[in-house]
Amino acid sequence: MLRLRDISHTYRTRKSGETHALGGVSFDARPGEVTAVIGPNGSGKSTMFGLVTGGLALQQGSVTLDGQPVGGARTGVVFQSPALDQYLSVFENLAYHAMLFGLRLKRSDLPAELIDGLDLADRLDTRVDELSGGFQRRVELAKALMTEPELLVLDEPFTGLDPAVRDGFFAMLEQATTSRGLVTLLVTHDLGMATRCARVVLLDSGRVAADARPSELLAGFGSTVVVIRGRELHGIEAQVREAKGPRTLRVADDALLLCDTSLRDVLKILDEHDPRIEDIEARRPSLDDYFVSVSGFHPQGGIQELEAA
Repeated sequence: MLRLRDISHTYRTRKSGETHALGGVSFDARPGEVTAVIGPNGSGKSTMFGLVTGGLALQQGSVTLDGQPVGGARTGVVFQSPALDQYLSVFENLAYHAMLFGLRLKRSDLPAELIDGLDLADRLDTRVDELSGGFQRRVELAKALMTEPELLVLDEPFTGLDPAVRDGFFAMLEQATTSRGLVTLLVTHDLGMATRCARVVLLDSGRVAADARPSELLAGFGSTVVVIRGRELHGIEAQVREAKGPRTLRVADDALLLCDTSLRDVLKILDEHDPRIEDIEARRPSLDDYFVSVSGFHPQGGIQELEAA
């Protein structure tokens, strides 16, 4: 188990003085599970990534894997920015990475289960710059897994991938995590992918705002939410409250979220032809809804207007 306890980190510069990035962060990530770490810009995700992977020196607290300092663990890392030599083949990239660990890699040494599972067997002689973004990400994952890590840490690995490729990559990641019993830490702002993780840790202003399974975080939203977009939403909110209708969240200037309800029940209160309503839809709740409800932020952007009835 990966265990972070009371982690605090402060950046000090002559120009800006002290910036407190993390303050008293504690959480666990279990083997065989993908744990997502989410948060808005400036929440401390990148600092936490650096402390876990050894890119930053620990100032306060402890980071351990199975009771031992994480610095001594075999760790696989997938960075947000590409870490492949574009002018070398897939095999050459894997071979040079292996050399960093003192291994002289031959083709016969390649783990067939890994290479076949990532569909790279027929692309070993292909130059990386000839691969799609999705396959380049597969090569990054192969590099990280090839040295049999105990801990796998990924920083925004879905950047630039279309939804279908993203889904496929996550499925491979989840399968590798389960079959190898890996402790996998996924730093991401992609809440759709985070919803599929076994556990979610929400960082906000350098502290843990939530740490639970996605189903637990979304329990209060019910099985269905209704989203209303339009004008004069304060008036619509007031109408819902007067009718003692569902709990409402104002999640943007033009969007109102009604929790734990159905479209049929909402339309008993509101007229869908009301000129103030531009669009109305029912859907399952998402981590976007939870994220904004507890922090007032969306992970990819700035502050959202947030009001609760």
